[in-house]
Amino acid sequence: MNLYGTGDTIDVGTTRGPVGYAPGGIVSAHLDPGFLTDRERVLPLLTSWTREQLYALADIVIGEADSRTEGELLRLLRDIGAGEPGSPRVTHIEFVTTSNYEDGVYWDDSTVYVHIDGHDEPVPVDFENPDDDPVQTARDGKFRTLLADYSRAAPPADGAHLVVNLATGEFDVSGKWALV
Repeated sequence: MNLYGTGDTIDVGTTRGPVGYAPGGIVSAHLDPGFLTDRERVLPLLTSWTREQLYALADIVIGEADSRTEGELLRLLRDIGAGEPGSPRVTHIEFVTTSNYEDGVYWDDSTVYVHIDGHDEPVPVDFENPDDDPVQTARDGKFRTLLADYSRAAPPADGAHLVVNLATGEFDVSGKWALV
């Protein structure tokens, strides 16, 4: 029987295309995110996995999500720090902690300081009421979500300070005010 064409013979020399390989020699496959995020479709695939294998996969996925969170937060902070044309250049953005949450300490999304080029002291950010600006409302919501996700990924100690260098992208955590 010929699986590749008509007739009842096998065509000798008929081959399939090459299988793609990912780094490390693992066969690559495109996995549909819609499939992987559908609980009812994924759970049957995981029944034969050990608890250790499930945790290993979870560590990989969470680690990738955490690294993307930091990058997205940095891009958003750079956008926020850019400000209006002609405004002073923001070099760093600084956060303090808040312990007002039942599940731990987070970076405070309402107590934020900017370090402005040429100024000695950080300046508190005066948050505007963006109710009438849908773009600003969306950006503020994204900022709060990303900062909370970053707090969950790398939980701060109570009283810590996070200083984000907008030029280098460095996230520096310390227990004191930054003198930049």
